Amino acid sequence: MNRYNGLWTRDVQNVIFAILLCRWLGGLAVNGRSAEPGQLLTIEEVGEILAVPVNLKDRDAFHISIEEYLQALITLIEELARLAINSVTLGDYQRPLQISQFVKDLHAGFQILNLKNDSLRRRSDSIKYSVKKIEDVVYDLSLRDLVPKTT
Repeated sequence: MNRYNGLWTRDVQNVIFAILLCRWLGGLAVNGRSAEPGQLLTIEEVGEILAVPVNLKDRDAFHISIEEYLQALITLIEELARLAINSVTLGDYQRPLQISQFVKDLHAGFQILNLKNDSLRRRSDSIKYSVKKIEDVVYDLSLRDLVPKTT
């Protein structure tokens, strides 16, 4: 089973990403927790939603790996950077602030991981560009006095 993981790992990442984005947008209540925007699901919660085990080490069976979850998180960050820009276009000036804090927190988490030099490492290195995009949006909003000043 494990040797076939490469065949569907991208699809699994896409499903995880869709679940993470849906929850972040506030469209998915889990374990009795209300569906408020800006919340992140753990890998275990994603596994529960899909009824799939996570990070199996003791047996060869279909599961969600930590690498798939982390790849989905990076995709989430990239999409939230786009959402920050589109939110401003639609007149929502608060959402980029929320996205900025969330993405900075995730970026800090990725920085403490010791990733080997593979595709996950290369993609995690690209997070800084998404952070920069979002910071530019927030900076623009603050220059135009469209968001409250922080003291």
